[in-house]
This record gives sequence, C-alpha cells and structure tokens, in this order.
Amino acid sequence: MEFSEQDNQAFFEELSQLYFQDPEQFEQRRKALIEETIQTFPEDLQKRAQGLQFTIEARLQAYHDPIMRMNKMVEIFWEHFANFQEVVNNPEKVMRERQNARREATILPFQRPGH
Repeated sequence: MEFSEQDNQAFFEELSQLYFQDPEQFEQRRKALIEETIQTFPEDLQKRAQGLQFTIEARLQAYHDPIMRMNKMVEIFWEHFANFQEVVNNPEKVMRERQNARREATILPFQRPGH
C-alpha cells in the first residue's frame, strides 16, 4: 500500500503530536507499528526481523533524547549497510569468517569442592 506525500505528512504530524502530548502512548503506537510491519514479512523472516528489532531496541535504550536516538539509528543503519556491502563484494571472505567463528567449544569439567 502506498501513501501520498500528503498522507505521509499527516501521519508524521499525528505521531509528532502524540510524542509530545503522551510519550507513553507514542511508545505503544511505535511498537505496534513495528510489529505490524514485521507481520507483513514472509513467515520465515519474521523471527529474524524480531531478533534484529530486539537488538536495535537494546542499543537504543540508553538514548532518550530524540536527536541522539536518531543519530544512533543512523549509525546502526550504516553499520548494517557496511556489512551488506562486504557480503556483496566479498562473499567468500564473509563465509570463511562465519565458518571460523563457529568453532566447537571445549567443555571443561568442574570438580565439586570436597569431591
């Protein structure tokens, strides 16, 4: 579904007004919109999107100022874009690095005190 520029502007105004009048309601609406968007993804990608959203939320948790939060979101975007570019430009290297990161762990037995 596409929205006109006028629809987008009205939506922005509505959310902006809500942010200033009722920040808690804005947060609920923001989370609901994100979840609704994720629900439109193919089912096999929804868990991944939810995990990514959880990670983003965790990284943004320390930022309460809207400008600082936006700047952090932009930083996160560019990090992910750089990762994407690396995959596109050098997929063999990325696959090697991922394979090396999956080394098996050694399980160390611990002795109980007194045994």
